[in-house]
Amino acid sequence: MIYVNGRFLLQSLTGVNRFAYELCMAWVHLDIPFTLCCPPGEIKSCYDVSRFKIIICGWGKSHIWEQLALPVWFARIKGEKVLVNFTGLGPLLTSKKIMTIHDLAFMVNPAWYSKSYVCLYKLLTPLCASTSMRLLTVSEFSKNEIIKRLAVKEEKISVIYNAVSPLFQLCVNAVTSEGKYILAVSSIDPRKNFAILLKALEYIKDKNIKLKVVGGQDMIYSTSIKELSKDTCADKVEWLGRISDGELKTLYANALCFVYPSLYEGFGIPPLEAMSCGTPTIVSDIPPLREVCQDASLYINPYDAEDIANKINILAFDEGLRKDLMSKGYRRCSFFDWEKSAKKLAGVVYGCLKKNNGKRA
Repeated sequence: MIYVNGRFLLQSLTGVNRFAYELCMAWVHLDIPFTLCCPPGEIKSCYDVSRFKIIICGWGKSHIWEQLALPVWFARIKGEKVLVNFTGLGPLLTSKKIMTIHDLAFMVNPAWYSKSYVCLYKLLTPLCASTSMRLLTVSEFSKNEIIKRLAVKEEKISVIYNAVSPLFQLCVNAVTSEGKYILAVSSIDPRKNFAILLKALEYIKDKNIKLKVVGGQDMIYSTSIKELSKDTCADKVEWLGRISDGELKTLYANALCFVYPSLYEGFGIPPLEAMSCGTPTIVSDIPPLREVCQDASLYINPYDAEDIANKINILAFDEGLRKDLMSKGYRRCSFFDWEKSAKKLAGVVYGCLKKNNGKRA
């Protein structure tokens, strides 16, 4: 039997949690049976769980539930079983598990995160990885990072790509001359590089262009909107926080362009969402975004505010380039598909179930 760690259903719909949710939805469409096990608490309204089989088990919440209550409950289940953890970590005390590592940003630059977060993940990530049957990750780049930094054998890791939610598909960019804006979508995380993006606003030729930022704050990160709002161009920025997918789709569809100056990624879903909505994209010239976006984006030096502004200026005045990137973006999006990823994942999971047959948890 396949069980999925459903702790993400009690959390906001971030990129990591979208990976978990969309793969579960794809499994439903493919008639792959599984059960979501969740801690006590209220499931967030942003998730449609009407077709999910959900069991509320154990006690506690967050990491306490995951590391103490969940493994005790799981150990009592008889027969062939595997616990799939889509959002990082998973119970250390459970060996019949599959763990997902989206990226190792906390190892690359601990200063991006709170000290408590870094300490917890530096301790548990290697231990959970070593006690997992298989590891999942979201790009070849992250796979190589895991091999290098955690000394995991290549054959233990499977790359399961992200994709775009169906809601963002079949959407046409419709930017108007009034209220022009560039769009950025991500958590307010230091590695997303908002400080440089705000600096770039000084060099944009059309002074009427503003920046809209979609994404929430979290205590695990070492920066805040309050801190960023001290920038001299902060009056040109609208911080929208977390919004619904419907609202986000509209923002993508009416943006002059989408900008993603991230310093480090495992994958990066927002550029694909923007492409799917027909919005030209500007992204950092870093390996994972090259892997995902290929020739469908303009690339920037994420440490150079003038370079970021120059690319925005080019798109603002070059209609032919905008149309070319739109066309390439649509084609690139078609490569990524949740059901294709879910089928590949199912093969990994069933392989673990077969290996697990007759073993104890």
